[in-house]
Amino acid sequence: MRLVSRIVTGAVTSTVASAHTSTVTATAPAGGRPVPRPHDRPPSVTLRELGPGETDVLDAVFAGLSGHSRYLRFHGATPRLTGPVRRTLAAVDGRRHIAVAAFGPDGVPIGIARLIGSGGTQRRGAAAPEAVGNLRAVELAIEVVDAWQGQGIGRRLLVAVAARGRQERYARLVADVVAENTAMRVLLASVLPIVSVETDGHQVTLTADLRAGVLGLAAA
Repeated sequence: MRLVSRIVTGAVTSTVASAHTSTVTATAPAGGRPVPRPHDRPPSVTLRELGPGETDVLDAVFAGLSGHSRYLRFHGATPRLTGPVRRTLAAVDGRRHIAVAAFGPDGVPIGIARLIGSGGTQRRGAAAPEAVGNLRAVELAIEVVDAWQGQGIGRRLLVAVAARGRQERYARLVADVVAENTAMRVLLASVLPIVSVETDGHQVTLTADLRAGVLGLAAA
């Protein structure tokens, strides 16, 4: 089961594709980096970058996903997260594996966006994360619990994690989505310039220019 580049979304106006016009407060975990603060943020939701080992956040978000949302996220039936998968998803380092989580007004986790280099770990002497041409690239994954889908949370997670990716000098963002997931294409194109779209059966691979999109957002 692949762990990245799976984005949970429904109709074009749901999950990660809808816009919202209020404010999210961005905070950082102890010892972590502040998350860049996007505009248009709902005041009842907070974002912060996750530190390593926060499996409780992973579990809470996974529990809030319906079977269909889990299918969109993992491209297959996923009734539970196995121990190895949980450990891999929790092994963030703020460089090759970056994760930003959203929390509702009661502090309960409601979504996660992550960028991760191909394979999740890097062998000594290996090339930096999988490249598109000569540019450093990372893969994207986003999930938002069903109860909060359609409220713009995914878009804000994407903006925040993309800004962090730019801070780490990544240039390309790659997202694999199931072909039916047209909402993700709309979302990604609304935040970052799409440089290529490749279709292989039921999977579509979108590649976006991480540098240009984040710069545009920062200037907005």
